[in-house]
Amino acid sequence: MKKLLWSCILFIFVALILPGHIQASPSPAASKTKASGTAAAAGQNWDAILNEAKKEGMVVVYNTAWTSQVRVALSQAFKEKYGINLEFSPFSRGAELVAKVQAEQRSGLFLADFFGAGGGTLLTSLKPTGYLGSMEPLLVLSEVTDGKYWRDGKFPYLDKDKTAVGMLASVQRNIIYNTNLIKKGEITTYKDLLKPQYRGKITVNDPTVSGSGKEVFLHLSLNIWNVEEAKAYLTQLLKQQEAVVERDNRQHVESVARGKYAIGLGPNPDNLAEFIKNGAPIDAVVLKEGVYVSGAAGCIGAPTKLAHPNAARIFINWLLGKEGQTVFANSFGNPSMRSDVSTAQFNPIFIPQAREKVFMANETSILFTDDVTKITKQIMDEVYKK
Repeated sequence: MKKLLWSCILFIFVALILPGHIQASPSPAASKTKASGTAAAAGQNWDAILNEAKKEGMVVVYNTAWTSQVRVALSQAFKEKYGINLEFSPFSRGAELVAKVQAEQRSGLFLADFFGAGGGTLLTSLKPTGYLGSMEPLLVLSEVTDGKYWRDGKFPYLDKDKTAVGMLASVQRNIIYNTNLIKKGEITTYKDLLKPQYRGKITVNDPTVSGSGKEVFLHLSLNIWNVEEAKAYLTQLLKQQEAVVERDNRQHVESVARGKYAIGLGPNPDNLAEFIKNGAPIDAVVLKEGVYVSGAAGCIGAPTKLAHPNAARIFINWLLGKEGQTVFANSFGNPSMRSDVSTAQFNPIFIPQAREKVFMANETSILFTDDVTKITKQIMDEVYKK
């Protein structure tokens, strides 16, 4: 009888307790089911955002230097994909964009979802005034955030606070030459321009104003040499080599293309690409010191409060995905920072070469631009003083 009683107790124990332990250690099949459920939940979250986004109906982008070609291409592609309108408010200069945002937010208005501009406008003007929020919470797709999809193996934030993203890989080919006057391979370093045979044959894009001329000396000061060496180099170019300074970007490149000057320092990439495409006798030097790569005007940031929060999330994840970056890069005329976006349509000279050392623009270099302006102005004042 006792034996029967203990058998019953044992049976009840196994029936009630043991299944709990079995469930606590799920099988591989159960784990797979759970993972699928997580993926489904993520998809449902995206669908929920999209549903709300369609109710909001639009995304508003304040931008500078995004041409009508870029704006139309993005608007059409995004509308076709999601049925959401993309509206742009273009400004000719970063200062105008900043003034507009300041006036609106002082009145308690948040009318924009994104700011598309150069890194300088975002990090030196908008960020210090507290108008930029973190981009990180807006990025919800792994195909956007995973570093394996981006050049340099990491997502292209421009600053440690993750308030700005550089979308373009604008290669700054800082020395160009007329192929009828200079042989290929004759110039390989910056200091080659100090050789006696080039005296009076060099044009310099004005380094005292925003643009590629200034970026040359920023690059030399921070990445290649130091401030003192960069100052000495500019002084030698102007005094010893009698280099001529030109402020107009197009004129600077055209002067080399027409043979007025044999060499140009600090060409605007867009103008250079145009002249090369049209068959001008002009080429760029792949320098031994390496190349500076910036986001140019193809950077983006978001205000602390979005006008259309759900539609904005849909847009930024599309824009930073392969499809959106393909549209953006092709219409802008510069390669994307995404490594999976084709570069076949671009001249190889505007793509970093194999084993070429690359210096990426970052918050340090962007914030240094004001110092470069002061330094180069001081040098030019001294050189040209009467």
